[in-house]
Amino acid sequence: MTRAEAGKDYLDRLPLAIPKRKALVHNSVRPSRRQGERGARYWLQAVDDRLVVCACDWARELGTHYRVNWQ
Repeated sequence: MTRAEAGKDYLDRLPLAIPKRKALVHNSVRPSRRQGERGARYWLQAVDDRLVVCACDWARELGTHYRVNWQ
């Protein structure tokens, strides 16, 4: 189940695979496998210039994921 907000599909849990033309993104809080834990949020969205590839090793079974670049 997802909740859409401004081009973002917030997830209740990690997907089994990332849909084409979408990217798995997390916020700047240390990511967690549970949505909302320690303030962690993750979602699917189209890649844009505000995202950077993240190397934090979170959800590595899903391949490349991104984080928001707030700088």
